[in-house]
Amino acid sequence: MKCEILINNESIGIVDFQVIDLTMGAISGILISNENYHKYQSLIRKQTSETGISNLSNFSYKIITDNKIEILAQGGIGIIDSKKFNELTVECAGVDLSLFEI
Repeated sequence: MKCEILINNESIGIVDFQVIDLTMGAISGILISNENYHKYQSLIRKQTSETGISNLSNFSYKIITDNKIEILAQGGIGIIDSKKFNELTVECAGVDLSLFEI
């Protein structure tokens, strides 16, 4: 499912989420960032380096579907951006998977 990722209500890119764990309600996908992401990238990379992930305690992340529904992730939302890898990963847990075609 394609969704928009926001920080403080500002779009930072699009993710095509896949369900990765049914029992945990976990989804993950690669972030295709836009120009707004670069405002936050150095801090997200620092947080990833220090703790392994940048999460809701760092930024006010939101996930919005194409239908303008906010996906609530009871287990959190996080972005992994490491200089070692050439991709940005978004992970979420505690998601209502009824929104996804499983």
